[in-house]
Amino acid sequence: MLQSVTFDLRRGEVHALVGENGAGKSTLMNIVSGVVRPDAGEMFWENRPVRLEGPRDAQALGISFVHQELALVPQLSVAENVFLGRHPATRGLVNFREMHQRTRQVLEELGRGIESRRPVAELSLAERQLVEIARAVAFESRLIIMDEPTAPLADHDAESLFRSIRLLRARGVSLIYISHRLEEIFEISDRVTVLRDGKHVLTQPTSQVTHEELVRAMIGRELKERLESAASGSARSEEALRIEGSISLTVHRGEIVGLAGLAGAGRTRLLEWLFGARRANWKMTGEDTRPAREVFVGGRRVRLRTPVDAVRNGLALVPDDRKTKGLVLGASVLNNIALSSGRTRFFIRRAQEERAAQQWVGALRIKVAGLSQPVVYLSGGTQQKVVLARWLVAGACVFLLDEPTRGIDVGAKAEIYDMIRTLAAGGAAVLMASSELEELTGLADRIVVMHRGRIAGELARAEATEEKIMHLATGGDN
Repeated sequence: MLQSVTFDLRRGEVHALVGENGAGKSTLMNIVSGVVRPDAGEMFWENRPVRLEGPRDAQALGISFVHQELALVPQLSVAENVFLGRHPATRGLVNFREMHQRTRQVLEELGRGIESRRPVAELSLAERQLVEIARAVAFESRLIIMDEPTAPLADHDAESLFRSIRLLRARGVSLIYISHRLEEIFEISDRVTVLRDGKHVLTQPTSQVTHEELVRAMIGRELKERLESAASGSARSEEALRIEGSISLTVHRGEIVGLAGLAGAGRTRLLEWLFGARRANWKMTGEDTRPAREVFVGGRRVRLRTPVDAVRNGLALVPDDRKTKGLVLGASVLNNIALSSGRTRFFIRRAQEERAAQQWVGALRIKVAGLSQPVVYLSGGTQQKVVLARWLVAGACVFLLDEPTRGIDVGAKAEIYDMIRTLAAGGAAVLMASSELEELTGLADRIVVMHRGRIAGELARAEATEEKIMHLATGGDN
């Protein structure tokens, strides 16, 4: 619910809108795009008061909304998607020649020459994103709202998107840019507005606000403070996980071990191999490398050939891509949490599963409408909590976390940090890979650095700095 929020946008401006999940960003943008009617207040468009009865009224004014979940028809061509529902026609017949010509022109203006006749199903995520933007440009939209546009994109694809945004800004198009990735806010936006709990907290030129000030405005205090308060520097206790071989490392109960390294260093492969989700031999730099000869869990030698073996031995994997590897998006919260529970061979103990799921939904403060709600409609942070709840229900004692805060806002990050430390405080062992060095230095008791599929060195918490980690990650001596 919004409470007396004032928001303004200038012509040819990229205005970032940030805040935690539930801060009111979506509600505000749904009002601007005509999806939701406001209970009070006024909306002005080009200095004239307007009342939007629905999305078509917003479109008529030149307002377009590019949602995070792209609304494209995969079976249709690029041009047909760009002009979907608004095809150019001559005497009642679709003018395909004009449609393809105008599509090619728009795409060239955006700096990408995608063939207009290609089926959208054949396009990459970045190209599909561009088709959505082309749809808005084709109808001369003067305001384009982008909701988490880089969430599904790789870094190089995000750069391509930014080039398109800069081209639109140069043409006088205004953009509202919603993102939880604060580094993007500083790269692409002219001004930034922060909402918290439905209230306006801050509007500033982006060049006049710091990263720390934005985080503090969003969650009430700095994320670094949350990390420092979470860190305990726990003493080592009994061994929980030990790997012996070309990769040798040990994780103790109650300990968080960070796994650092550049992209392609082998962190994800190691965690997935441990969980039985990847074949034992890796092909790296032409060398056939077995990451370990032996694995011990709780001092016992185990064989982890499949994820079933891993789960039976108390291992849990929170993968780097929860949507494709960690969740069944169309299934309910209950079914996702119960996926790894101890079901009997022939029977599903539904009442028992519901009690366990409800217990952890409450304990982890998972904000859902109910256990029957499909997880596809949950925020990224809430989805990540569902994945963690599954392993808590399963009774896991060794948690393999791969980029556990990727794709979630700073408020949800703070909650995930608290949860990770709580797991360790309860006696669980945590092996956590992250590309955010501040995250590793703030949470981990030790940091193991990987380079080209092997361990390059290990740093104690007290001596771990970003400079030392990067030195090892790039092949330097320990």
